[in-house]
Amino acid sequence: MSPNMSRTIERSAKPRTVKTVMRATVDFIETEYIESRTINAVVQPAQKDSLKSENIDWSLRYLTIHTVSQLQNGELIEYGGEDYKIIDNGNYQEYGYTEALAEQTKRAVKVAT
Repeated sequence: MSPNMSRTIERSAKPRTVKTVMRATVDFIETEYIESRTINAVVQPAQKDSLKSENIDWSLRYLTIHTVSQLQNGELIEYGGEDYKIIDNGNYQEYGYTEALAEQTKRAVKVAT
């Protein structure tokens, strides 16, 4: 069993924006909207040798995200002015924190202000 890293992560984490793309039907028209929230996370480039090669697009960049917040596959996290899609949301329940993997997206998702 790995140690509970939540206190270490909380001390080193910085605020990051997480976006969820939602779809709803309004007046018979399907509409897409974005929900956003701020989490504290430690974000770092993923080690390429630790990635599962059969699922990797080597032309994209990958991030490892450490946070005490729960993340879902498909959510987007902002980092360095770009959006990265969560492709592996880690194992939150067992260790008290999430170590997620995110893949660079080619399309920016803007949140209305």
